[in-house]
Amino acid sequence: MSKTWVILCFVAAIFFQFLATANGWSPFCTKTKFTVHVVDGLSSNAQPLLLHCWSRDQDLGNHTLYIGGDFFFHFRQRFFPPPTRFQCDMNWGPKHLQVTVFDKDRVKDDCCKTGTCFWRAQDDGIYYSNSNSSYFKVYAWE
Repeated sequence: MSKTWVILCFVAAIFFQFLATANGWSPFCTKTKFTVHVVDGLSSNAQPLLLHCWSRDQDLGNHTLYIGGDFFFHFRQRFFPPPTRFQCDMNWGPKHLQVTVFDKDRVKDDCCKTGTCFWRAQDDGIYYSNSNSSYFKVYAWE
């Protein structure tokens, strides 16, 4: 392969990446800093939302959220194995879920655009958004 061809391919790749990111889409996530929020969107404080979040090497402890409460944490994504992954146990009275609130797939698909993931507990389940405005239901309570 000639040098000219290699340079042309390199320039084309950079050009297409620029076009893709200018339109808000990218196959590559270049962000390294992220924030995850877990918000209590439940209808009553009679039973608060109980959280315990952790990663492979970091325990974020137990937290109690009341209506409108927001537990959040910041971190840097790992690019070498093992990949960055955070999970949260969410308990609301007798209802329970263990949710992966951040992993490498969610970065590429959802969180990369804003660098932020929002999870909101509601009476019928757990919802997700990357903008804290347009939420969609991901899980029903167990």
